[in-house]
Amino acid sequence: MRKAKETAAHYPIRVVSRLTGITIDTLRAWERRHNAVTPVRDDRSRMYTDADVARLRLLREAVEHGHSIGRLSRLGDEQLRRLGVTAKAAAVSTVEVARQTIPGIEALKAALYSYNSVGVDQEISRLASMVRPLELLQEVLMPVLAQVGDDWHRARTRIAHEHLMSAAARNILGSFLRLHARPTTPVRLLFATVSGDRHEIGTLGAAMLAASSGLGVAYLGPNLPARDILDSVKPAGAQVLVLGLTGAAGKTTGHELQAVVRDLPRDVELWVGGRGAERQASIVSPRGLVFGDYTAYQKELVRLGGRVA
Repeated sequence: MRKAKETAAHYPIRVVSRLTGITIDTLRAWERRHNAVTPVRDDRSRMYTDADVARLRLLREAVEHGHSIGRLSRLGDEQLRRLGVTAKAAAVSTVEVARQTIPGIEALKAALYSYNSVGVDQEISRLASMVRPLELLQEVLMPVLAQVGDDWHRARTRIAHEHLMSAAARNILGSFLRLHARPTTPVRLLFATVSGDRHEIGTLGAAMLAASSGLGVAYLGPNLPARDILDSVKPAGAQVLVLGLTGAAGKTTGHELQAVVRDLPRDVELWVGGRGAERQASIVSPRGLVFGDYTAYQKELVRLGGRVA
């Protein structure tokens, strides 16, 4: 049995529909037929809590992976989260198989480990011409960066290798971001990392993917105080704030993230991704979305009106 509501209801059904990507008709059907959530009702409308929004997102994700809403509605939130973890693990296995089919990655690594910066740039450019932006991010750049970082921690490579690869990735992603930018397209997504998190490649990649899907983007860069990020949201006209988190971030990250969750306007969505995002899920949820990979992120871009890049 679900716990009694412990927080105030903030969101009308139209806002919940936008925050969760579930149509209003579907929301009403899930409530009426399956008691998926129980909003607070007054004389004029139904209102939803943060917990309702978080549960509806879990339900939508499970339904997208083929589960029946009739069965899902009887599960608790923790059971729904476990279903999501299982689905993500299956998706990772699929990506690993696909990654092995991308030709030229070994040539990229060979150039990198021999400090051939020109060769690294050439191999990345060649791969970028062969695959879609999502594949470039998810199957080439981020896996190679992760491997180089792991090898450095195990003393198999030098920090110079990681810096060289990061610089090359930053260059190509920045070029793509400028290429796809449309000055007349209103900003819909604002990108940054909070103070204490200096690693920007994953966030820059997310911005590039949004721009290549046709959405308006403003990229602020890494290591910004929460207050500066929050003060940029309204002037930019952003509908979504996207934050990147890496495993390298320290205690400062949690405090900064709490400030964002507390003070971000209610009509602005919060999306958080990166290697450190899952560790901060207790802070982000139920206010925002936590992404484990770019595939889930791109689904939300499509919901906003973007195309598959």
